[in-house]
Amino acid sequence: MEKLYSLRAACIHVMAAIPSAILLCTSCSDGDGKPMVHVNNSPAGTYRDYLYDIRRLENLPVDTLAERLKQWQAVRDSVFLRLEHDTLAMLHQNAVEDCRRLHDSIRMEFSRLALSRPRTYKDMLAVKERVSLYAADKELHSAADAIRPFFVSLDCNPPYRGSKQQVMKAYRTLLAETICDDIRCLADLTAYIKKEDAAFRAFLSHLHHLDGEELADITRDTKRCCSLVFLAAERNDITYREAMIYLAMRTNRRLILNARTCIDDIRDNKVRTPTQAQAYIWMILQPYSSLDSFCISLLSPDERKHLDALAMQTPDAFRVLSRILHTGGTRLDELPGMLIEAYIHTL
Repeated sequence: MEKLYSLRAACIHVMAAIPSAILLCTSCSDGDGKPMVHVNNSPAGTYRDYLYDIRRLENLPVDTLAERLKQWQAVRDSVFLRLEHDTLAMLHQNAVEDCRRLHDSIRMEFSRLALSRPRTYKDMLAVKERVSLYAADKELHSAADAIRPFFVSLDCNPPYRGSKQQVMKAYRTLLAETICDDIRCLADLTAYIKKEDAAFRAFLSHLHHLDGEELADITRDTKRCCSLVFLAAERNDITYREAMIYLAMRTNRRLILNARTCIDDIRDNKVRTPTQAQAYIWMILQPYSSLDSFCISLLSPDERKHLDALAMQTPDAFRVLSRILHTGGTRLDELPGMLIEAYIHTL
């Protein structure tokens, strides 16, 4: 529960994104990764060993890279937990600084490994999925499976009808009414998600016509509606687990729908201006840049397949957009590796 509570701020932003026993290499190194003759069982010594181990690696396939990143999280947690138990203030402070420097060096080595060979958008998703701390949380997955039929049923709920102006007005009205009426129970939350989903799908049907449209108020009011969910949890009207799971699964659905619409619009030649092209690039990248470890762990098998299919189509879509932007797309193939590198720097 405490783990879910700590994700609250990050979840709202996206909606508008234990120590383990391990076997370590016995070689020791200094801060530059060079072998040392002494054996150091201190936290910094353990981290130096690990840095030396990582520096010897080259050209990792994505599965191995993901497993190494998981291992790094376990090593990191073990090292810094031992530092917390250090009772000698001066030695502790020096050790903390050493470990922080080593941590940065290890992170740079993983950045090198991420860029050591061509990566794909499927690789980006695979790394996030396998490194997620929630991947093995059976209790969480069981709770999500109980909720999932509600989200599947949303496909049977028709989207709003009308012109762009009518849809935008209805969307704004829904958000304003939700803020006014508040979300006070689970039934209110599911009713809000159901209505918002219908409004959002209608919004997406006019996406290619929204160039220059002012949407800041929709973004602001959507954040306020999500905040109401957590306020309800603080009042114990709903549980924090319910709040987190419902909003994370809502985010997953919205990001997939949005990316799917973008790629379909590009295929249907509905994206024609540089302003549109820039916006569509940003929207297509959202599943890769915004899905955090909690959200990605809640993807259903069907959603995962959809994302993999979109990932396969993304390079071609970006090549079309680069022609509209007259950029030549000379570094498009490097973008997935750069996204993995950026993700590594958040760990």
